Amino acid sequence: MKTHYRFVQVVNVVTCGHAILDKIWTNMEDVYTPPVTISELGSSDHNMVLLKPKAKNSVDTGCVTRLSVRCMGPKEKATFNIGLSAIKWEPLFRPDSCAGQYSYYQTVICNLMKICFPTKIVTRHTADKPWVTD
Repeated sequence: MKTHYRFVQVVNVVTCGHAILDKIWTNMEDVYTPPVTISELGSSDHNMVLLKPKAKNSVDTGCVTRLSVRCMGPKEKATFNIGLSAIKWEPLFRPDSCAGQYSYYQTVICNLMKICFPTKIVTRHTADKPWVTD
């Protein structure tokens, strides 16, 4: 297993008498300072090993973004469906141009979406796992 994952034993200081008895395996030795020993705990004859991470700024913490998303649950979809069925579509056919008809259609649908599917602000971090519905 240690060769498959490229684990390295990082304890290279004496921990008991003249021997290195402690083991700390990692495959990220570059993010830690060299281990140091500190005095025994209680009546133990064993030194404790202290392994500290390097400076915090060496690790990428990612960033946070805020997004505006629409709430599109079953309740909102049902409200949108009711709103669509209540619209009087006769004014759509009044303009002579296709652009005028499209403008009317877009205005009606966008206004209905603003009412039925309100927006909310969500916060996402680059380390977050993607949702199934994203």
